[in-house]
Amino acid sequence: MRSPGVEKTQERIGWGDGTFSDYTAVRFSPAGFRFLDIDQQEPQVKLKDAGYLRWVKALGRGATAPRIVAFLRLERDRAVGELFPGLQSHTEAGEELLSANSLITHTLRTLLACGWLRCDGGRWQPIVPARESAWRQRGQAVLSLLEGEKRLHLELGPGVRPPDRVTFDGFDALKDLIPVGRLGFPRELVWRERPRLLFNTAFFLLEHHDFFSFHSALGEPYGLFVEEGIIRRPPLYRRAALCQRGDGSWQAALFSMADLEITLPDGTRLICAEEQGSGEARERRFSLNAPAEVTLYTRAYGLASQGRVPGCTPAEPGRVELTVIERRVVGWKADGGLDIPQNGFVLSFAPGVLKAESLAALRARPRVSYRFLRPEHQGIVQALQAGPLLLQGGRSALTPTRLAEEEFWVDRPGDDGSVHIGIVPTEFPDDVDRTRAARIGLGVDGEGQLAVVAVAGAEKGARLAGVDSQGATLAELTALLAEAGALEAINLDGGGSTQLFFLGGLTIAAGGRLGLPGVHYERMVPSVGLLP
Repeated sequence: MRSPGVEKTQERIGWGDGTFSDYTAVRFSPAGFRFLDIDQQEPQVKLKDAGYLRWVKALGRGATAPRIVAFLRLERDRAVGELFPGLQSHTEAGEELLSANSLITHTLRTLLACGWLRCDGGRWQPIVPARESAWRQRGQAVLSLLEGEKRLHLELGPGVRPPDRVTFDGFDALKDLIPVGRLGFPRELVWRERPRLLFNTAFFLLEHHDFFSFHSALGEPYGLFVEEGIIRRPPLYRRAALCQRGDGSWQAALFSMADLEITLPDGTRLICAEEQGSGEARERRFSLNAPAEVTLYTRAYGLASQGRVPGCTPAEPGRVELTVIERRVVGWKADGGLDIPQNGFVLSFAPGVLKAESLAALRARPRVSYRFLRPEHQGIVQALQAGPLLLQGGRSALTPTRLAEEEFWVDRPGDDGSVHIGIVPTEFPDDVDRTRAARIGLGVDGEGQLAVVAVAGAEKGARLAGVDSQGATLAELTALLAEAGALEAINLDGGGSTQLFFLGGLTIAAGGRLGLPGVHYERMVPSVGLLP
């Protein structure tokens, strides 16, 4: 089927075991195409859907009567001192929180973990002991804001009305307190803007291990995102991105934090020690994930040296460390030992390197900016990073080590029954040619046309034999993109997020089942590719 500048095909592949996979391939002119972040127009829809999603996941963990507390983070984050003047804003570990969103999350998590919160007839009440006056003040301030703006929701399951009093003794604040970030249903955007083509793109925080940090939230995307020539999100992990240059050409490439120059509020420029800089006075070198005078830590710290993810920076007296999410400094701490968020990084400075005036500037203007170091990257006008790389130069880029090379390292069980939290996405098949799942990939052909391929699949454990498409392996997705003409291609976020709309309609069955075979759930996502 054709639309001006767009050509769509749909096929079914039969497998030797009697199963099948349905897929849609669309080739289109990239004129007007853009990556963009989205958010739900009606916040209550987002809040309640997120609460229900986590309630279902709690049932899957074996909970009999889950209590889920979900809250909407501020769409525009603000400084703690601006929104909560006079409040104590340090964590037990000594980190000073500069972000109001981080303070809200940390406060609610503490109140719930300590049993200092209850819900009476729909009204939230802090029940903090008198000796904890600072926590009572924080709790009252945070609850007043959330309740006043209808940002707080208690989910007990479909059709269940809350009793007159709900207490939270024994509440698992890490798993069942859900901060909700910016994300929305692609279908809503389709209804409003009627694009010819729309599909999901970036990875985002979804599982509770993804947003364990109180600087993070459900739905927040991560990975390189360039919009109108501005780097909105940095490339935290060395993964594949599809980027467009100023001349309109597209290319797939690998990016990491080593490819950026980072500018602090006082004008100091940070450049990876392995890259060539200008040598100017305000330029400092940083080491990526290796302790040095200045170190930039991501969750991939420890993989090369220890074969595991420690999850926090090394302890060292006198060291000053900054937590950065996207372009915002959300907290700082002395003496190391700082948790590294999944969707951010930590800048660590040896004693005396970050001067008092520089720290004061950071606290007053907690923002950083980025630019590409290499001349060949400086003309990029838009880019979206996910991974892994599928095609390069017309050949498959997949090898048995491709996922490891792009710093995919999922949760792993410990010998004592605990879980070693990995690197997002924390639940991702660690093979390229065995696991079939819903997938979506994007590439560019030799004529500069873009090609997107979406393969339908259902969640594991909820597939109906003879009814549900089986999805594809990464290798099979690569072959389908090559068949569609792509020479360069990357994998996008798949699984239950896989959605491709053509002329207002969904082209493949949504992969979300929430444990109910035959029932299709469309998932909220934070970013899409859109062709008007």
